[in-house]
Amino acid sequence: MNYQSIANLSDLIRQSLHKIPRDVDIVVGVPRSGVLPASMLALHLNVHYCDLNTLIQDDELRKGQTRHSRYQDVIRPSNARHILIFDDSVATGGSMTRLRQTVGALGLKSKITYGAVYTTTQGQNHVDLHFLKLAVPRVFEWHLMHRPLLSHSCVDIDGVLCWDPTEAENDDGPAYRKFLLNARPLALPTHRIGHLVSSRLEKYRTETETWLRQHGVEYERLHLLDLPDAATRRKLGNHGAFKAEIYSQIKDADLFIESEPHQAIEIARRSGKPVLCFGSQTMQQPGLSYANLQYRRLKLSQRIRQKLQRVISKLVLHV
Repeated sequence: MNYQSIANLSDLIRQSLHKIPRDVDIVVGVPRSGVLPASMLALHLNVHYCDLNTLIQDDELRKGQTRHSRYQDVIRPSNARHILIFDDSVATGGSMTRLRQTVGALGLKSKITYGAVYTTTQGQNHVDLHFLKLAVPRVFEWHLMHRPLLSHSCVDIDGVLCWDPTEAENDDGPAYRKFLLNARPLALPTHRIGHLVSSRLEKYRTETETWLRQHGVEYERLHLLDLPDAATRRKLGNHGAFKAEIYSQIKDADLFIESEPHQAIEIARRSGKPVLCFGSQTMQQPGLSYANLQYRRLKLSQRIRQKLQRVISKLVLHV
């Protein structure tokens, strides 16, 4: 599964500026996903930016007070000499074909170039320029939590849907119950999630379900860790193993969205399926990968640290 974060997008745009014709004086963002890369591109080029509706209605272009566009004589889109209409991705080309028909009907005298950041082999035939050919399945950070993919995914709660508890809140008692009911939201999805998989304890199911309901989070199943208390959970340290087991059992789950980098690596290694670390915005792939090497290095470091602690403890006792 190909994943692109906003950081990846920013790097790719900066590295691909040479592909843009130098006489472009307006970049038009295709709503909604194309608005982000189009505005970034316009800022790099120091040219005008507008959305598709502004182009269609030929409204006056907005500009700031502290930074002037390279082409100050362009007041409205109809004044432009070369317009770049830009989207984030083109897959089959159907949307781009309809867009060309809409813009063509405007009868603009400007030269028009159509582009996208990402295309498929099929999609690249529907644009004049693109930055990267990216095969499907693919996922982008800017619409990760708002796509049907979520219905075939496992999603962590703390660190993804809501803020992680502080040390004071994580007392496995009254403070923690209060946190569960009042946790600050992070990335709330607008699409139904297949499986919520969390290391929260089963005894906190009611509080968890109440929070999810209050924030409109829809899901098929909620999987929680069935242990008596947080002390037992810390002793066993099986957060990643528990999540990987659930993920492996769900045959139609194509992605796990995990908040913590080390757990993401472990889940990918144990399940043999891709895991997205929400915190670092990196995709961890199973098998002999960099993620697997990271996991092995982590485990080796832990064993060395534990051995050193035992040695130091023995030395202290003999002093």
